[in-house]
Amino acid sequence: MIDYEKMTVKELVEELTGLGVSFNKKARKAELIELLQTETEGKGGKTAEKLDTVEVEAKPDAEETTVQDVAETKKSAKKKKTGKVVAADSGYAIIRTGGKQYQVSAGSLVRVEKIAGKVGDTVELKDVLAVFEGDTARIGQPTIEGAVVTARIVEQDKAKKVLVFKKKRRKGYRVKKGHRQMFTALEISEITV
Repeated sequence: MIDYEKMTVKELVEELTGLGVSFNKKARKAELIELLQTETEGKGGKTAEKLDTVEVEAKPDAEETTVQDVAETKKSAKKKKTGKVVAADSGYAIIRTGGKQYQVSAGSLVRVEKIAGKVGDTVELKDVLAVFEGDTARIGQPTIEGAVVTARIVEQDKAKKVLVFKKKRRKGYRVKKGHRQMFTALEISEITV
């Protein structure tokens, strides 16, 4: 038997084209070796091999297995494993507080301008501009009536210091000031419409 491990990729490609096997030109060496082994072990009929714990069978109408067939089988096996499809769009809302707009979803943590309250208090934000759930979207004019975003205050603190430096050349005027903006960290618990 030929030792495919010692062959170069170019030699493996030549061997596969000599056998008349179709394959992906950008395939890795290991994939080419496995293709060659399956082709030489079981000519014709059904050939089965184990590739990354996914069983791959040759198509009944074609006698050879290609790297693309293996990739398609892997993808279908992964889909079968999970069972349920997770939606890419989970519900979220656009709220306005402190003169700024924020995109929030249930469970997210958001830093907003200072809101009165103690840590642990529950806050209701009624200035909801839009709510998106999957494929449906409700956009307010300017706000949605009855929509409320419920949040819990996690932290009341100051942000990092921002330095403000002013200077006028040739006048001896130099002023250096620091500013720490107050913020409130909110954990969004619920979005109701």
